[in-house]
Amino acid sequence: MSDRIAVFNDGVVQQLAPPEALYEAPENAFVANFIGENNRLFGEVTETIGDKCQVRLDSGETVLAKAVAAGGIGARTTLSLRPERVDIVSNGAEEAFDNRFRAEVREVIYLGDHLRTRVSVCGNDEFILKTPNAKGYASLRPGQSVEIGWSSDDCRALDA
Repeated sequence: MSDRIAVFNDGVVQQLAPPEALYEAPENAFVANFIGENNRLFGEVTETIGDKCQVRLDSGETVLAKAVAAGGIGARTTLSLRPERVDIVSNGAEEAFDNRFRAEVREVIYLGDHLRTRVSVCGNDEFILKTPNAKGYASLRPGQSVEIGWSSDDCRALDA
């Protein structure tokens, strides 16, 4: 097994890194979408704050994200967020979420050690979250409204 992987697109290296870096820290939208499951939200950069940026989504909501490969103010961007980095706010650690939104549960799939839940949030009907199948975690069902959240450190603003 390799300790470094090159991800190519049309013969051009997009990123050369260890597997965990490709998954946890993709440098562009192609790599984020190519490696692993990925939630994508689309919008426009409205403000930059240090290594973060504020993005107004096409659906109107505002998200704080890590500015990785986003352009300046007014630039289009793709937000990348891994499903296991999203949680139900009632599961605790509310202060860890600088992004919080109401979502409607569309589908829950039991996968043994975790639940794969599809929700409608921020104009995206295919948004996925993975939650542990463990005592103390909320039991979700289709049609239910829940508050979900994620840290801006886990949400990457990439090229459009």
